[in-house]
Amino acid sequence: MKKQSQFNIELNQMLDEAFENSKKKVDPKEYKKYDDILSSHQELARFYREELRYLKKKNSQEIVSVTYTKGGETMFHRGYYCPSLVHTYIVGGTKRGKLLKRFSKKFSFKYGFDKLGKLIYVQNNEEFDEEFQEFITYDKNIEIGISVRYDNTIWMISRCEYEDGKLLKYERSNFDMPEVYIEEYNYNGNQLVGVETASYRPSICLYDRQKYAVRQNSNGEIVYLRGGFLFNGKWQNDEYFFD
Repeated sequence: MKKQSQFNIELNQMLDEAFENSKKKVDPKEYKKYDDILSSHQELARFYREELRYLKKKNSQEIVSVTYTKGGETMFHRGYYCPSLVHTYIVGGTKRGKLLKRFSKKFSFKYGFDKLGKLIYVQNNEEFDEEFQEFITYDKNIEIGISVRYDNTIWMISRCEYEDGKLLKYERSNFDMPEVYIEEYNYNGNQLVGVETASYRPSICLYDRQKYAVRQNSNGEIVYLRGGFLFNGKWQNDEYFFD
């Protein structure tokens, strides 16, 4: 049985292997799915660029409560409230951070919620990185996140798809690299039983996939993963246990 520390060590080794594996010839058809997602996110960015002033005003008027956190920068997206259900388990050295009981000038993230309790605004205040804001919109079961720098540059789009409150798909595109990242979830009733992830950087043809069977405890916390990276057409089948 492997604990999380051992998992993190082996994950770093697998990432190195994934990079080497990604250099090998891959059928271009494998890339099309991710190119299409990147294109759709770029189209969303173009749309919201024209609506940005309205979006900022609308979200600021709808915020009724605010929460602050410390830490969470290693989550890559949105800190404590990152949509991913598995990021802290499959990426070594990542933490969501912690909620602050009161305001501190040294906060890492500020979150704004509407009257229904939905997250609609995020401000990153990381002192070692460029500050940015994220504006979040909802349309039925779809959530769109628009990450904006203070010069009004949209540098990232995220899209989450839900069904009956369960996350089915989480996508995000970083336009700086550029990079597309996807997580797709499977359920048995309300119980999460599987997840598949994919990461693609078209500029350097870096491409990797991971797939895991998942087991949760009665509190909904992940306590077991089985799986790993896809190498040469075969999925790894390692087991990981979490306290």
